[in-house]
Amino acid sequence: MVLMFFNEKSCVSDCSQDEAGQAMRAFVKVCQAVRRVDNGASLVSEVRLEDLEIAPGYYLAQWRNESRNRDHWRFMRLLNRKAPHSSVLPAPPEDQEVEYRHDGDRVLGLAAAHLMDTLAVSLPTARPWDASWLSVEYVLVDEDEVQEDSVEVRHASTPEHVAEHADWIRESAANAVTSGTQLWEERESLFASLQFAPGVEDNLTNLPGISVSSVRAALLSLNAAAEAWKPGDSEPVWPIKVVPESDTRIRLGLCNFTDTDGEKRLFSLHTRFRPRPGRIHLRVVTEEGRVRIGYIGRKRLEEGVPRSSR
Repeated sequence: MVLMFFNEKSCVSDCSQDEAGQAMRAFVKVCQAVRRVDNGASLVSEVRLEDLEIAPGYYLAQWRNESRNRDHWRFMRLLNRKAPHSSVLPAPPEDQEVEYRHDGDRVLGLAAAHLMDTLAVSLPTARPWDASWLSVEYVLVDEDEVQEDSVEVRHASTPEHVAEHADWIRESAANAVTSGTQLWEERESLFASLQFAPGVEDNLTNLPGISVSSVRAALLSLNAAAEAWKPGDSEPVWPIKVVPESDTRIRLGLCNFTDTDGEKRLFSLHTRFRPRPGRIHLRVVTEEGRVRIGYIGRKRLEEGVPRSSR
């Protein structure tokens, strides 16, 4: 689950109420773009969104009550929202103080995004926020030592900025997954370019915890290959080792799995995951330009299978 920290300084502007309303609708599109990549993403702000003053004398609570904004607010209500920042930030050491500034102004949301190594989001109200990375200065006082430096904070104020960070968002969301059940539940956001045969749900539900990180990494690699697959290519360019099964095992039917239409089909291609002998069986559906996962689990064995073919 990716945390989006709201940059409160993007509300500090002299824009009109109409301009602020338009910026807020654009901001909703940013949040929707993030949720399309990670449907568990949460928005964190220092104060409740309803209490934000998005233009002089114009509060978000007023904006949400306007009829043209009701659908946008309906999405924001469904979005996971947290406030204040301290509800998700770890407590700092007692003998340490740190302050972050952007163009000389103290910034809380950008600071939190850097401390949590995550994404800051802004209303598109001014030129400084039209960037996918923001430079922020900080002063750290630790006991008697003072450190001054600058850092780059991952940032978005447009859907195009979100697209630049999509791989990172997807990987971060995947790294937060700790069980096979979560992998299945979040498959549409984590592995949007893969298809899954019916039996894979049970495979992942029963996946040992020790294998989750390895399966997650393998599926992310397969998803990246499927996403980059160009029409006309015989199969994707695999970033990990993907090989066909042995003729012996194919003849024994050890690579046949129920497909999405209920028919048994050959899923000969496979990659491995830890601990061995874990395998992910797949097939390339050329006519659809898709990669379909047929099985995730231990290497299937039957009596009479020659050891050399295992």
